[in-house]
Amino acid sequence: MMTFSSIAIERPSAFYACIPLFLAIVFFIARYRRLTHNMCKDFRSKIKYPLFFRTLFFATAIFLFICAYAGISWGGTIVPVQKNGRAVSFVFDISYSMNATDTKKGLSRLKTAARYAESLMDSMKNSSISVVLAKGNGTVAIPLTEDREMVRGLLANLSPELMTAGGSSLGKGILAAIDSFPVQSSQAPYIWLFTDGEETDSSLNSALYEASKYGIPVTIIGFGSETETEILAGDGKTPVKTALRSDAIKALINSLQSKNSKTKHNYVSFVKAEEKGSAYTLLKNTSDDVVITYETQNVKRFALFLKLGIFFLVLALISVECHLSKVHKKVYRMFAAVAVMTLFSSCSGQFSCGKKILEGRLEWNRKNYQQATVCFLEALNMAKQNNDSYLEQYALYGLASTYLMLEENNAATERLGQIAPDASDEIRFAILYDLGLLSHKKGDYETAASYFKQALMIDGSDVQAKINLELSLDKISVQNNIKERNITSVSENSDEQALENAMYSMMREKEKNTWKSQQQENSESGSLDY
Repeated sequence: MMTFSSIAIERPSAFYACIPLFLAIVFFIARYRRLTHNMCKDFRSKIKYPLFFRTLFFATAIFLFICAYAGISWGGTIVPVQKNGRAVSFVFDISYSMNATDTKKGLSRLKTAARYAESLMDSMKNSSISVVLAKGNGTVAIPLTEDREMVRGLLANLSPELMTAGGSSLGKGILAAIDSFPVQSSQAPYIWLFTDGEETDSSLNSALYEASKYGIPVTIIGFGSETETEILAGDGKTPVKTALRSDAIKALINSLQSKNSKTKHNYVSFVKAEEKGSAYTLLKNTSDDVVITYETQNVKRFALFLKLGIFFLVLALISVECHLSKVHKKVYRMFAAVAVMTLFSSCSGQFSCGKKILEGRLEWNRKNYQQATVCFLEALNMAKQNNDSYLEQYALYGLASTYLMLEENNAATERLGQIAPDASDEIRFAILYDLGLLSHKKGDYETAASYFKQALMIDGSDVQAKINLELSLDKISVQNNIKERNITSVSENSDEQALENAMYSMMREKEKNTWKSQQQENSESGSLDY
């Protein structure tokens, strides 16, 4: 994708098609001059303008179709995105100002920030965590992980000496945290900045604005006292004064909120670590399993270029008949006005919803599941607002199939359960088929076979459903054979044990009788000797 400031082009190679278009125009002009060379002046003047405008309109229409295919987008719009789970990036300011010991417990700001982060981490059971060090260039010290011990090991050793670069670049730390989140992640991203607000390059403003464009909430957690404290700079000689710059941080947040006033979403907040309830304020945003976040995305102008292309194509078709003389000007203008009103009139709610579902399906086919989720969520909201239960079922199924590809099986099952039982046969077949796949993945082959059978009762010609049914039945057969072997093995072991016990009893009885006979013989022989 190519971007020019706020303009993005998804397929810039499409503009290579303008080369044959230009050559065709040159060929047409040359041919026109050759054909009209021997014609009379009056006839040339009659066909000159119609041919000129037809060529212009045809070339414009083809160029607009090329622009539509190229995927040009500009402007920004806020779109809802459903996320499951949380991914939190801890950004630590490890500049020398964080060595000031002006916290309530007499610890350094950095040590207090480490302990504060560790206490937060104990309550974040279902969240992935990354650690970024903001000093010089922001550095991702620990990528997103669920290994708490690795994070605790780094927190215990936080120090300005971890990085040799000088200065405090909070903005570069924020940008590094943004890059630490995967592009196609199903987790909702958050950034927590542990700092005293001191920075040397004034990059925080632009970095926070960049985070808001991606829909990533940033919480700045302040440490230290607002009364200035004197410390030594990184050279160990120069005394400098430092304090928690709460007022500067709040002013920065207010300017960002006024800049993003149209979005109605505040992505930047500030809390003091020593205030009561600060930890609760942070943790309450990470308590839900499912959350709707908002992202700023460029508006695709495919429909605009397509409509303009059709409009100029129509003008090209009628320009051959219209000489644009005084007699025909009124007719020409009337047709143009009607065409504009038809092409650019607002679409009905049903058409817009169906269009979103189609866009979602196209993104799904391109394996762009994040954008597909956005389209299906918008279509679902439109269908609910218009009370269109028919399109609502298609939007729900689109969401479920997208979650299946993202391996969000619980969310997919939930969306499938929301589809009405009186939906169309096509949707009911797809639901039963997908539920069969989910059961097969979980190892519940009997339930999977049941779903595939129900799906085949709706559409008995589907080959994939038949194949999956046979695979599920084979799995059931294998499981039954394993159970029978276990039962037979236990039975054989029991019979062998009984036989061994009987033989052992017989041997003991025989030894007992032999011992008695020997005792009697000894008694008789003893009495004779005596």
